[in-house]
Amino acid sequence: MKERTNKYLITALLLGIVFHGSTMFFTLEKTYDALIHLFFANHYATNWFEPWNYSWYTGFTVMGYPPLVHQSIALFSGIGGLKFGLFTVALIAVSLFITGIYRFALLLSNNRTIAGYAALLAVISSSFVETLHLFGQLPSIVGISLLMHALPEIYNWLRTGKIYYFLRSLALIAVTVTSHHVTPIFGMIFFIFPVIGLALMDASKEKVGSTSLITFRVFLKTFYFHFKRIIAFGVGSLVLIIGCILPYWINTKNNPITQVPIPHGSRDNFLEITSSGLVFFLIPWGLLLIFLPYFFYRYFSKRFLFFGISFSLLTILGTGGTTPIPIKLLGENAFNILTLDRFTLWASIMALPLLGEFTYRFAEGDIKSYFQLKWGATYHRLIGGILVGLFIFMTIFTMSLGYFRPSQPEKIKMLPIVNFLNQDEHDKWRYLPLGFGDQMAWLSAQTNAMTVDGNYHSARRLPELTTRAIERLENSKFRGVEGIGSLQQFLTVPEKYHLKYVFSNDKFYDPILYFTGWHRLQRLENGIMVWERAGIPPLPSVLPKEETPLWLRLLWGIIPVSTVLITIMLYAKGMWNTTLKIQRNPAKNRSNSQILYKNISPVIVNISQFWTVIVFILLLFGSYQFYLKNTSQLSPSNVVKAYYDALDFKEFEKAYSFINPNSEKSKSQFMLEISVSDGLLSSYSKLNSMDVHILKETEEFAELELRTEWISPLNKIHKIFTHQIEKVNGKWYINPTNIDLDIPPDQLISENQTSFYNHGRRRITTEKTFHEDVLKQPVVEVISSRLIEKDGSYIIVG
Repeated sequence: MKERTNKYLITALLLGIVFHGSTMFFTLEKTYDALIHLFFANHYATNWFEPWNYSWYTGFTVMGYPPLVHQSIALFSGIGGLKFGLFTVALIAVSLFITGIYRFALLLSNNRTIAGYAALLAVISSSFVETLHLFGQLPSIVGISLLMHALPEIYNWLRTGKIYYFLRSLALIAVTVTSHHVTPIFGMIFFIFPVIGLALMDASKEKVGSTSLITFRVFLKTFYFHFKRIIAFGVGSLVLIIGCILPYWINTKNNPITQVPIPHGSRDNFLEITSSGLVFFLIPWGLLLIFLPYFFYRYFSKRFLFFGISFSLLTILGTGGTTPIPIKLLGENAFNILTLDRFTLWASIMALPLLGEFTYRFAEGDIKSYFQLKWGATYHRLIGGILVGLFIFMTIFTMSLGYFRPSQPEKIKMLPIVNFLNQDEHDKWRYLPLGFGDQMAWLSAQTNAMTVDGNYHSARRLPELTTRAIERLENSKFRGVEGIGSLQQFLTVPEKYHLKYVFSNDKFYDPILYFTGWHRLQRLENGIMVWERAGIPPLPSVLPKEETPLWLRLLWGIIPVSTVLITIMLYAKGMWNTTLKIQRNPAKNRSNSQILYKNISPVIVNISQFWTVIVFILLLFGSYQFYLKNTSQLSPSNVVKAYYDALDFKEFEKAYSFINPNSEKSKSQFMLEISVSDGLLSSYSKLNSMDVHILKETEEFAELELRTEWISPLNKIHKIFTHQIEKVNGKWYINPTNIDLDIPPDQLISENQTSFYNHGRRRITTEKTFHEDVLKQPVVEVISSRLIEKDGSYIIVG
């Protein structure tokens, strides 16, 4: 029968390119890592064979990260600039991911329709959407996509022994390792070993005729028969993993990462820190959570047994610090270095082929027949509609999370800063951005000026940075006293680093800049304040750098792109023949049997439905607890916390909405009092923690004591506040605190002319006054009064 083009795969590719290609223009630049990749790409675009970069950390080597993705962006940037290169590589990554899922699913199922369903589901996979549109981890996406393309080639090599498959599998491994070094190392354990086990299982089945008849002895004989092929692939892969990025391994040996581990949300206890659980567990799993019984049921069948073990390990490792198992499996050192969200990503990717299988069975297979026979067609369609709706909801929710909870400051126009650095030889000194987020990488990509900070913490060597659990100086306030202490070391002795300019996008840092001797120079037209320190010597004309042998630089610049060219050459003939239909696709999966999907076990259906109910109950319970803890005016504690959160984020109108509407305090008066009271707290501090104690409480009234800890650029501040809370129309409100509305006059005055100040006290009021000072006296005060009638008129006497 003539092999036709898979309509589901074509549809998935078109949807993926249209959907992700249109949305990434609004999301990709706001992600965690995308701008870092732009910075590295700019390095290769300007100096391809020079590994040393002076822009960050007083100099570092780019050999600390595999270069292929960055070099690809640099190559495409020659056509339309760096951002053009970024979006082009992102579109290539989307296409590779969808086709990789298709080939992986085809390998497991040997059913093109199932593989097509898996490819369609991959387009809206919440884990993929999060990795691309929230994290911007292009090397991770490209790496795992290429690894999935390599799996069928590895399987075919083990089954047939044809050198053609051997070369193609190694070529794809080479491209994978030059894209992302962690993926092939862990991929060897979690993806390649299970594929080897799958190939041995299928070979054993050919000998005995049925999977159920495979014994350990039969499997062992099959293993011995394929042992040379396994060793050949293993040795070849090891040589490529080491050889293709040999400069990376040499650099790692010469410059080992010896620094204090930086906290990451993927290592948190997700039950205690629910925000980390949402981002690193619930979102990447998404709707896959309700299919977990089906996944374990299918993966722990005899044929997929090795995938079942791998899937279980990935699921457990992805729980971070919620259980002690991950730290025991990885070891404390690896646990504190790795970001564990990669394991959840890989587990969700491993689940997609089985989700495609379930979709096929639910839409046109035995599960459809079972549901319609037992509960009717209406129930079947209802369940299908609910599942589709939930998938779309998770995709939209994940995509929009960055809008509701932005991880970056507002977009900064870099041109004024670049112009400032380029004029009057300002780039002869180092600078420091504060409050820029990951946009500091984009600034570095546009200027030759250097900064003492950086955005790739594994490359740091300065002890002032490596001895503190802080990722960047620009966001040091989020690490409390530890972060401020690290920043202070650079601001106090800037001459040590030739640091002359600070670009501040956050007035939080103003006090420490004043305190350490910096002064304001000017405010740029983009709102960024420029600070300067006088007396800083310029950078020397020759800066120290770590010399790299020429042969290592040539390897680093030539091998990554060469692996791509070699892989394209190896695939060119097959793609040509397949496109022109000259012959059948030679890379077709050689599984010796077609999986028959019939008579789904009622037990697994019942377990799945029961598990789905449990998951939804847990989600509803979690949502209810979230509602109780976060609904602002549901309880006295909540309204106080919401009030101080609003003050902390300078949302004064929101804070005023929590003031008792029956009070006589106007919004103008409230804003005025906030602006002139507790200047350090309201202007230059960050609320670090709150602890609420209820002193007394009734159904309509409560009195609370709030113990707060504030982080300022200079020290920690502990404050205790007492508030009276009143319920009005079913909502809790804060009764405004009576404060002294008078400001004492200046005590010390120095002027070169004779002037006189009366001894009154200025008053905080929104009313207009005609004198600089007003005496502390009431506007109107009536002590006693009498109403008198005289000559037919009424007169008030008082």
